[in-house]
Amino acid sequence: MKTSTVRSNSNSVAASKRTAFTVILTIALLLWMISPFSASPRQPDRVPFSQNLVEDYFSNFEGHGDCGIKSTQLYLPLIPLDDNAPKHTLYCNNRATLLDAMSGGGRHGFEKPYFPAGCHYRWYSTAEICMILERFDAIIFIGDDSLKQIYAAFNMLLRENMAMGGLKQWELNESQRDTCRCDNQLTKSECWSHMVMESQTVREREDGDGHRSPFYCDRTPHVFLPVSDSPAPEELHASFTSLISGDPDAYKPVPVIHSLSLATSLSWSKAIDSMDEWVTVADASGRNIPFLWVGPNAAGHLKPPGQILTQGNNALWHYTLETMKEAKARQLDSLGMYNLTLQANSWDGSNYGQKVGLVQAMMIVNWLSRVEST
Repeated sequence: MKTSTVRSNSNSVAASKRTAFTVILTIALLLWMISPFSASPRQPDRVPFSQNLVEDYFSNFEGHGDCGIKSTQLYLPLIPLDDNAPKHTLYCNNRATLLDAMSGGGRHGFEKPYFPAGCHYRWYSTAEICMILERFDAIIFIGDDSLKQIYAAFNMLLRENMAMGGLKQWELNESQRDTCRCDNQLTKSECWSHMVMESQTVREREDGDGHRSPFYCDRTPHVFLPVSDSPAPEELHASFTSLISGDPDAYKPVPVIHSLSLATSLSWSKAIDSMDEWVTVADASGRNIPFLWVGPNAAGHLKPPGQILTQGNNALWHYTLETMKEAKARQLDSLGMYNLTLQANSWDGSNYGQKVGLVQAMMIVNWLSRVEST
């Protein structure tokens, strides 16, 4: 009986070890599937299909209740027709199809959630966004006011702050904090001078003074360089060069998101000159610097009559097509914003508020998730 008992206990211990090993292996596999390091522009995106479980992505964001925006107003995950189909197959399986889909989609009614064409993009959690950003040495936005608003929304996502996440809120007095909340960050001209222009300024203000709103993660620096013409001022070239030269991990790229449109009155030649200018500066560094060219927004119904001929939808559409063609000729990625904004509400006929900005910022994150990390 003793021998039988010992063997039984021994078998039980062995079985427990096998079970523990299986659990550990399963967890490791799931973590690998979640990680953006496991994907490339030519491989399927393996981030789990979890959005059905999220009723409102913004529920933990500061100002969520005040701003009155739910993620379901901006994004709806696809529902598979076949419950047995792998969920990841609903999403675009490479970078090229992702960009085409996001550029060419539409809405099922005014202000309804935007659906890409043919395959879907993802709405990443803040933790997942941070995993994506970790793959890069830095991220640089170069553009005019339209791109500046996207960068502001990018900061709202990373700070989990809808109320004032795009602003240097420590600069504001009490009256300005009331004025510049939520959508007004992007729509009130008196708030624009307080927009965050680089991540370092937020990191330096983490002093617990009652107006603290840190980034969820901040190990990858990012910056917005404002340009309205080409060539850009030399000090911007110097800032760009400094950011891509500082203590780099040789294998990590530095993505650049670039746009120029209304600031030049939709000058095709200025857009082409700006592309060539910044590609030349980037190439001189010897770094791996992928570019994404971002097209202009569509014109809203409040566009002033005097601007319809030169900045109306006909001009904007042709500008979108021409500049995307020029980007492709230079082997740059491109993302159109015309379809996204065509049935969205614009407060002045040219610019859009928080709802559009957050979707645009998430589209940028989707592109970043597919950029090669070496």
